[in-house]
Amino acid sequence: MRGRDDRAAVPLADKPLARLTQASESIAGGAYGERTGLSGGDEIGVLSRSFDAMAAAVQEKVDALELSVRQREDFMSAFTHELKTPMTAVIGYADTLRSMQCEPEQQQRAANYIFSEARRVEALSEKLLQLLGLREQAPALEPLELERVFARARAALGPSVAPVEPVFQPAPGVRVRGDADLLVDLLYNLVQNAARARPKDGRVSIGWHTAAEGQGVDVTVRDTGCGIPAAALARVTEPFYMVDKSRARAGGGSGMGLALCEKIAALHGGRLQIESVEGEGTAVTVRLPAADGKEGGAAV
Repeated sequence: MRGRDDRAAVPLADKPLARLTQASESIAGGAYGERTGLSGGDEIGVLSRSFDAMAAAVQEKVDALELSVRQREDFMSAFTHELKTPMTAVIGYADTLRSMQCEPEQQQRAANYIFSEARRVEALSEKLLQLLGLREQAPALEPLELERVFARARAALGPSVAPVEPVFQPAPGVRVRGDADLLVDLLYNLVQNAARARPKDGRVSIGWHTAAEGQGVDVTVRDTGCGIPAAALARVTEPFYMVDKSRARAGGGSGMGLALCEKIAALHGGRLQIESVEGEGTAVTVRLPAADGKEGGAAV
């Protein structure tokens, strides 16, 4: 009997199979952070390290799934809110026009609000469809003259960002690999975003420079506007996320522009690099793969 008590007092570290069993039961019960913590050069030690590596991989997958669920729930909540807010106002103003005798000025104000909110919902729907469409099929990247992409983006912007002036740096001979339509859309959205930040100098600069060791071409959109708080930088590419909702909505924003740009950047093998100082301005850079025959040198 005494011998049995002595064995029961042996710590789990000295009973590796029992420790493995305990760890596996804990993980099965949902404690995905559990590890054996065993070491050694024998077969049990090798098995324990493999078990811990497997447990770490399981935990990583579970964390990714939980994050995906939270992001999906946040997306649906934000999407519902973004639709409900303008639709409530549209229904209210439409009911006023339908059921009351209004002065001409009141009628005009109600009609203008209905029109502007309907256009915002339309823009939101278009951005959402674009984002969903990009998930279905990767584009074919082909050699492009960056100067022509800039010219198309300038034409697409037209007077939409007035009185802010988009200033494109010349890019003679610079060639990248990409999808022209998507890159134009990327620049369009980045410039629109920068213009809504109300740059102090009234300009948004679009420039480029060659990346180190010929790794591609960095295209940067820079403004001297309100900037982004440091705490918000990690979230600005989330769908529907807006740092200042009232300012964004007043400027026709939907919170989808940077999410769309991030996806376009990913389809070109990169990601958005955002540098911002609150009150001073923001610079957003995307690296594009270089095509053969690119001339380098110009700075942003």
